[in-house]
Order: sequence, then structure tokens, then C-alpha cells
Amino acid sequence: MQTHARTRSTATTAAAPRHHLAVTTGVPVVGGIAYGIYAGLLDHSTGSSSVHAFVLGLLATAVTVVLGLVLMHSQSRMITEVRALSYAVMFGATMGFLYSLAGTSTALKASGMGALFGVIMLVVSLYLFRTHGTPGARR
Repeated sequence: MQTHARTRSTATTAAAPRHHLAVTTGVPVVGGIAYGIYAGLLDHSTGSSSVHAFVLGLLATAVTVVLGLVLMHSQSRMITEVRALSYAVMFGATMGFLYSLAGTSTALKASGMGALFGVIMLVVSLYLFRTHGTPGARR
């Protein structure tokens, strides 16, 4: 039987450059785009014009992406409780806004639903951050 030794070639092949999108950039961008599309569709389904719904969707996308990027890039400098509260405030505000776009609620009811979603997110994120720990985050 003949054995073949594995040898490494000294010649390097020109591989195509690989572009990886970091999680701290990809999640807010993809989430913001999905949020903006849903906000625009929800606004259009309640009777707004297509142009109004499109502009609202673009604004919702821009605001959500920017706030998400700021939160994701600065979370490693936050203590656990502040980080969890930041996620809770952002999630509660976005869900309250979507609830208000449905057109079947008052501002008080939409604020209440946003606060409820925020409290739920606070509990979940505190649990996850304390039990699973995030590398590089302050405790």
C-alpha cells in the first residue's frame, strides 16, 4: 500500500475576497429594514396613501437602523442592567409605535402596550445577559 503525505503548497491561490457582515451591523440593518417594511404596510392597510406609507416606512427604517447600530456598537461599554434597559426601551418604543399604526387604539393604549412589551423585554434580556454573559461586556 502506498501512503500519501499531505503537503502544503507554497503557492498561494488568489481566492475571492470574502466580505463578512458583522453581527453588530447586520442585525440592526436587517431588522430595521423588516421593521420599516412592516410599518409601511401597516400604515397603508389603515387607509394612508402609498406615498405616505412609503415615506413612513423609510423614516421608520432609518430611525430603527441608526438606533440599533448605536445600541449594538455601544453595548460592550454598558453595565448589564443599563444594557438590558436600553434594549427594553427600544423594543417597547418600536412595538408601541407599530401598535399605534394599527389604527384601532388610542395613544394611551399604544403607550401601555409599548410599556408592557418593554417590561417583557427587560426581564428576558436581564435573564439572558446574566446567565449567558456577553464577552467584552462590563458586569
